[in-house]
Amino acid sequence: METLDNPLWGDDWTEVRALFDTLQVGHAYLNHGGFGNSPRTVMLAQRQWRARMNANATRFFRREVAPGMATASRAVAEFLGAPAGDSVALVTNVTAATTIAVDSVPLAAGDEFLVTDHGYLTATWAAQRRAREVGASVVTARIPLTADAAEIARIVLAAVTPRTKVALIDHITSSTARRFPIEELVPALQERGVIVIVDAAHAPGMVPIDLAALNPDFWGGNLHKWGYAPRSAGAFWAAPKWRPALRNPIVSWGQDEEFPLNLQEIGTHDPTSRLCAPNGIAFLRALGPQRVREHNVKLAEYGQAALASALDVDPATLPGDAGVSMRLVPLPVPYDDPRDLQAEISDRLGVEVSVPKWNGMTLLRVSANVYNAPSEYDRLAAGIRSVL
Repeated sequence: METLDNPLWGDDWTEVRALFDTLQVGHAYLNHGGFGNSPRTVMLAQRQWRARMNANATRFFRREVAPGMATASRAVAEFLGAPAGDSVALVTNVTAATTIAVDSVPLAAGDEFLVTDHGYLTATWAAQRRAREVGASVVTARIPLTADAAEIARIVLAAVTPRTKVALIDHITSSTARRFPIEELVPALQERGVIVIVDAAHAPGMVPIDLAALNPDFWGGNLHKWGYAPRSAGAFWAAPKWRPALRNPIVSWGQDEEFPLNLQEIGTHDPTSRLCAPNGIAFLRALGPQRVREHNVKLAEYGQAALASALDVDPATLPGDAGVSMRLVPLPVPYDDPRDLQAEISDRLGVEVSVPKWNGMTLLRVSANVYNAPSEYDRLAAGIRSVL
């Protein structure tokens, strides 16, 4: 295990942790990947937007939201490396983004919709619902937990048939914390005539994004995780050829506008989290994106190693990908409802983690961010056996 004298964990991070002063005192929050957390500076910006909204809601919704969204959209598009001059739609989250994409792709009876067994469940449900509606079928590519990038690509591409119309591929998976080689998969799938939807829920801020180079058909990412925006804020991008067919699942006043306006208006839904997306990006840039990423990855690796040691698991058997600030350890026994274990870890150890269930296995997933410290992972490791 790496020693704690690493400069990434020096005193300069103490002040950064203090900026997340809304977190529960005495509780170790190791589940940033679940819902995200924002620093004080971003929360202050949101309060200011909300004050404007509450001071004069008519002026705010009629005159201030549209220009504010346009400014935020341009900032997010630049952050994500969208083509010069392009914009993104600011949606509530990736669930909304993938639903829009899945419901907008051309799909007919007899077509196949390709997903993987690492995909986020609600995204897979969206694909299944659309397939049922048109008489298509959903094909699942099954990928071993510890498969390397080459094997992941091989398995996904081997699942493509002449009937494969659409593929929904994660960039960084939620349940299994794996990084898929989308830079290879997107063009390879498109060369085979497959429309590609990228679920990048965890990617913005965690890893660099270059939409112009990647050029998927559809892409959605959350900004309220490693992008530090308030919940809920997501970004959705579609290749220009698909934009005329995009359909907002919620019919609102922007439905007759062009992208991205047709996807951003949701009546009186509080838009302040999306308006604050540039503030989250500014926070990340002020700290230094690469410095933050190195800190978070080192901390996640430390947490995984501490848990492996506590559970007598060989670290060499555990998955982990470059740049990913989430790590997991399979638990020795499966749980019928992992939420019970998650609650017990929280109540007894004072630690929040994710306990996903995947292919019959119960996993313990820890995330790392700038407000975390090695001692929090040590606390989890010291108490995990007593809970199990």
